[in-house]
Amino acid sequence: MAQFGAGPQFAAQCPRAPWLVGFRPWTDADGPVPAPLAARATALAGDSTVALDTTESFPLPGVTALVRVEARPWLRGADGSLAEGCFRVGGVYLPIDSPPTAPARRDEGWSRTVAILTAASLGVGLLATVSSWAFSKK
Repeated sequence: MAQFGAGPQFAAQCPRAPWLVGFRPWTDADGPVPAPLAARATALAGDSTVALDTTESFPLPGVTALVRVEARPWLRGADGSLAEGCFRVGGVYLPIDSPPTAPARRDEGWSRTVAILTAASLGVGLLATVSSWAFSKK
């Protein structure tokens, strides 16, 4: 029987759940977990009468997600920090062949800034190299 709590002593005894064949964990690339799915995962994990490794299907537009009650040796806080321990959570999974549910966000402004600065840096370096060759031949 797993004991839940924060700290390395809890993480060391935290049971590892078997891999879900045909499913992958929900990732940041999938976008935020929809509120009803997150609420159901939280409710299942919070119900101590639900056994570890219990799974439940959850329909989403175009795909069926899977919620599994599992013990996890880490937990991400609301601020994004990681805590070590053994935590009872509702893991959210998608079929392996499902595309991300939300398009990945690209920051076009930053990419363009980097491209401009790179081009400017290469241009200055090229001018400096050509100038030094020209003046060294005289």
